[in-house]
This record gives sequence, C-alpha cells and structure tokens, in this order.
Amino acid sequence: MVPAGDWNFAPLADAIRTHHRNCSISAVWCGDPHLRPTISSDAGVTWCDLDLVEPTGARWGRLLAALPTRAYEWCRTAAAVSRLLDHRDESVMVLRVGSVAVLGDCSALLGEHPITLIGRTGATAMLPGDGLAPAEADIVAHGSYSTVAAAFRPGAQAALAWLGQQLVQATGHVGPWLDRLASAFGAAVCNDASIGAGPWRAALTEPPALLDLDLLDHDHSWHFTFGDVVSRVRLSNDAMLAASVRSGLAQISGTAAAIRLPGGVTIDEPIRTLMRAALQQWRSAGEALPPEPFGPDNSAFMRWLELPYAAGSDVGRYWLALREQRPDLQAAFARPHSYDAGRLREWADVSWRIEGHSMLVRSSSAERQPIASVGFDPTGINVLGYLDFDQSQGHIAREIVGALNEAQVPVSPVNHSRSLGAPRPDPVVAPREARYATNIVVVNADQFEFVVADHGQTLLDGRHTIAYWFWELEYVPPSMLTAIDQVQEIWAGSKFVADAFARVTDKPVRCVPLPVAEPRPSARDRSSFGVPDDRFVFLATFDQFSVPERKNPFGVIDAFTSAFDDGEGPLLWIKTLNGDKGWQQHERLLLAASGRSDIIVWDQHLSRADQMAVLQAADCLVSMHRSEGLGLHCGEAMWLSKPVIATRYSGNVDFMDDSCAAMLDYELVPVRYGQGIYPPEAFWAEPDVEQAATWMRSLASDAALCARLGASARERMAAQPSLAETGRTIARLAGLQHSKGDI
Repeated sequence: MVPAGDWNFAPLADAIRTHHRNCSISAVWCGDPHLRPTISSDAGVTWCDLDLVEPTGARWGRLLAALPTRAYEWCRTAAAVSRLLDHRDESVMVLRVGSVAVLGDCSALLGEHPITLIGRTGATAMLPGDGLAPAEADIVAHGSYSTVAAAFRPGAQAALAWLGQQLVQATGHVGPWLDRLASAFGAAVCNDASIGAGPWRAALTEPPALLDLDLLDHDHSWHFTFGDVVSRVRLSNDAMLAASVRSGLAQISGTAAAIRLPGGVTIDEPIRTLMRAALQQWRSAGEALPPEPFGPDNSAFMRWLELPYAAGSDVGRYWLALREQRPDLQAAFARPHSYDAGRLREWADVSWRIEGHSMLVRSSSAERQPIASVGFDPTGINVLGYLDFDQSQGHIAREIVGALNEAQVPVSPVNHSRSLGAPRPDPVVAPREARYATNIVVVNADQFEFVVADHGQTLLDGRHTIAYWFWELEYVPPSMLTAIDQVQEIWAGSKFVADAFARVTDKPVRCVPLPVAEPRPSARDRSSFGVPDDRFVFLATFDQFSVPERKNPFGVIDAFTSAFDDGEGPLLWIKTLNGDKGWQQHERLLLAASGRSDIIVWDQHLSRADQMAVLQAADCLVSMHRSEGLGLHCGEAMWLSKPVIATRYSGNVDFMDDSCAAMLDYELVPVRYGQGIYPPEAFWAEPDVEQAATWMRSLASDAALCARLGASARERMAAQPSLAETGRTIARLAGLQHSKGDI
C-alpha cells in the first residue's frame, strides 16, 4: 500500500527480501491515478494495476476525492489484494509504505486463517487511565487492530469486498471498520510481541521483527505522537525500541503528500463532503456524477465546485459546504442564501485568499478588563508587556518599568496577558490606563497582531508607539512586516536585533540595551537540587517554549560526551522548563541524554531567585546557542563570576568576548526544526562542538582558568550603565517633555 507522496521503496523492499527470500512484492498506488511514480527496474517491485471500477461502480478518482486518505488506501488495497488472491494460493501480507519497518522474520503474521490482523495492545487487556496516550478512548476511536499491516489468504475475498463497500461511507478512522470486519468474518489476531511494536505497545524482551512507525514524525523521529497528549511509549525509556526505530528509519524514508487536485488545490473536508453526497445521490437516485476530479476533466470539476447547488442561488456549493463546517463563518454569514450571500461571495473572492487565522480574531485569552484611555500626557510612557508572567520578555518589560521609575520618569505599566508563560506570584498592581502620549510595547513582532486586536483603539491610536522587540535571526520574515506598519519606531536590546530590523524598514531603529541586573540567588544549594558537591558541574538551561533547536542543548550533550567518558568526573546538568507542555521536544532531549549516568535532565518551574541559585550552584554555564536576541542567562552567569562557554554569534557578543568568556567559533547553516517560528530559508549558527569539548576539558581541570574568566566576566557586567542611567536614556530617546529635573 503506497500512500501519496515521494517514497523510496528500496530499503523496505530489501528488508522484506532479506527476511522472506521467496516472496514477490507488489505495490498499490493510492494517490492521483495520473501521477503514479516510476519504480526502478532493479527495485524488485511491480505495480498492482487495477483496471476495474471502484466499489461504487464509478471511477477511482472520484472516490479519492470523497474519502479520508486512509479509508481510500484500504478501499483500493482491499480490491488489489482480492485480485491477487483470485490468482494464487498463498498469503498476502499488506504493509503501508512509510509506516512500517521489517527488521526480522514476520512469519508469525502469516497464519493459516484467511484474515490475520495485528492486535494494537497485544495481549494487554486494558490500558491504564493515567492521562497518557494511547488510552482506552483511543482504542475505541482508532480501532483494536493495526491499520498499517495485516495478512490475507484465499477465502478472504468476500471479507475484502465487504470492507471496500463499507469504506465508501467512511468519514473517520479505518480502525473501527477493521474491528467490524474481524467480528463479522472471524479474523485471527496476531498478538506476537515481535509483530507491531510501536506507539501502541512496546514491552519487548527481544528486538521486534515488524515495527509500527505510523505515528512517528518523520522529521522529528524521537517521539510518537497522539496530538498534544504525552505518549505512553517513550523512546527515552526503552533503549531496545529506540535502537529498533533508528534501524528502521531508512525503511520509511520519503515524504507524505496531501491529496491535491491538478493545479495544486488541496482536497479538504468540504470537497470530500460534497463528493460523498454526490456519490450517494448517484447510487440512490441516479443523479449525474460530478466530473472526474483528476485528469483532463479537472477544469469541469473545479467549475462544479464553484457553481451553486440550484438555479437562483448566488453562492457556490463549495463555499456553502465550507460555511457549514466553520462556526465562525456561520456566525458571520447567518443568511447565506439571501441577505449575506453577497458578503459571503466577497469573502470567498478576497479574504479566503489571504486568511491565516479564524475570522474571530479576539480569543478568550484577551484581558477581561480593557485598557482605559485617560489622556495623552507628554511627560511619561505607557509600558505594555507580559508584566505578570515569568518569561524573558516579561522580565525585559519589568526592567524598562524599573529603569523609568529609577529615573523618576512617569510610567503607566500595563499587563498583556496572551502568554503561555507561568503567572508570577506578584502581579503588577496598577490601573489599566493609557495615560501618556508615548508607548513602549514589549510584545514581539510575530505577536503584535494581538496587541492591535486587544488594545489597538485605546492604546495605539493617536500615540507614538515604540516597539521594543527581540528576534533571534538576521532574517526578518515577511509575516512580521505588517507589525512594523503599526509602530512609529523600533528599539532593540542588542545590535544584532537592531541590524536585523534596520534591513527591512526605513523607520527609525535604535539599539537601546538594558543593563543585565545582578542576580539575587536564593539560599538553595546543590544538595537541595539533588546535585553532588564533589563534581565539576556544567550547566545548560532553557525553556522548551524557546525552541530547543535554537538553544541547542543537543550540541552541549555532544560536546560533553566528546570531552568526557561516562563517570570520568564532571557532570552535565540540563535545567529545563515547560517539558510537560513541550513534551515532544523534551522527549528528544531525554533520548539524547539517555545512556549517560553523568547527564542530569531536570524539568521544573522555579522562582527567579531559585533559578539564579541554579546558576550559582554550577561551575560553568554552557550556551551553544544557534542564535540569541540577547543571551540574558549568559549575562546573569557572568555576574555570578561563572566562566561561560558561548557561541560567538548574535546578541550575546554585545557584552561577551575572548577576554571574559570561552567563545566558540561557528558556521552559518540553514534553520532546521524551527517549529514554525523560525523559517527554513533563514540561517543561524552551528557552533564548533570539538572546540566546546576542548574548553570543557580545560575548565574542568584548571581552577585558575575558571577563576580568571569568572572575575573578568563579573568585571564586564559591573561596567554596565545603571538602571537609573538607562531610564534617563530611554526618556531622552523617546523625546519626552518634562517639567522637573534633568532626564
């Protein structure tokens, strides 16, 4: 079974022939029938051609446009397997390309029964209700049997014909239909532990023969995924499964593709809904079928989508079907056949082309109490930011408020609540008022649309707005450019960020750094953190929301394991935050650290004082970042007289050089694993791992070197302008009018 996409069949075919020498391999193409790929003659794989109508009596292209992808794959595969069984007296094993890996002899699946399915939970009777996935509800929704592998023998043709007929009606998962097939036709169940290990079960005592990789993200191959729910099967907890997955990755190489019509239009749920309804009307009432979606009739099919259901209607059938599936469109266009028909047509012609978000812009996370506009006093500044949240931007906003207070500049602090950060125990107590004619908004460009949506009229209109922005790349993506239109000037906390924005706008851009405040650690020591006192401790610290690939703890692990053998002496302590919310990336970190007794990964939210105590407890901070807007944690460690190993790139070089830190050379590489935040067309740094390992060995063995770098680091931090001086600079650059004192 070959899903739509660009797949390399050879590794899987080679593995099948290695463990099943006398088999033949046939492929069933399940994408656009006019775009079937060519198989190399030396691959040992032949296409199973289906010169027959689909189970509805129509053509396969219409069914491809009507069914969920997996339902279509099984419908087409059922017809192909039935055809094969008509001409041979042997077993047919069905494997889904891109979802399975063959690592051994799979004969346990090839029984004597006409139908053999793989039990997803093996012999386990019940899954625990512990909040992990899969749970019993997942078995009910997805089915009890694997949808990526099964076996059939002669005698299964009636069951396969039944399955094809039933899947024509499918609107959800295929699994429940296989459950029904097993019940109606008496399928055998393979619960062999070596067959089907993967996201549903992994309790293995020996390597698996057939690996289920269906829910493994090909681009993030360190975790299985059930949406946002934490997976029960974790590779970081199962060394055998992790090794098997690494071995099987080559067999799922390739890229899946959405089903698209000629010209690139994706077949979405409104199109599927319309096609299913049309096929049903054709079968039950003899109404004419729509034109073929694929091939030379595609243009006629596109016209069919745009045409109204009936004469006299003004809105095309596609747009009405889309409206029925979106509550926001139903609310916006309550009377699509009359009063709102023109507006819906206009939206279809214009807004649909550029829509990136729901029409309901304001979310439930917006402030319950709106900002009040109480004047345009020219002597002070309104500061909007994540003041009530424990995150770096919130810290920056609080520092700006503190600097203005120290300089005795009038300030109105206003919290912006659209944050995933942890709420602070001491929220800002101040009226939610825009009092002054100047704003400083510490909400980054990629989130500025929410400032406009939540506070635009009261905060931005008629005021001079300064955006205090951070960004971690030299490249500013087009999606941020609209935010620049909403502000009068841009300030940045580092030359790196200022230079990035200056490249894309003619508006004033200034580098206005804030001093890194001297940390105030709590009294907690190593023992309270569970870290031994007699080891040299390297520390890496980051928030999972800050994109791990950018913070690059994986480079730190590589450097540490290159520098030291396990148990040699030093310890690597990786302190993280929000590992539960960003569990997929946290799983990658745990997997990278697994197998080493001298690497501690500790995920916990701490107060700021306790977080500074973590820095105090370490011997050396390591920041092998790929890019930083500022590098606040580096500056804080320097204040505490800690030697810092850091990449010689981005915002941190404003306050770090070879005289006060262990700087790492780098090369610029394309962004990877940017998590949708950092675009792949951009570049960032790849720090030198071996140089980092050399610095680690030197610092761990030379106390004098540590002390010298630490003293120089603290001296550099102490030379910064004071908070009051910074506040006066902010007021001067903002052009405030004042009536008392010098600013």
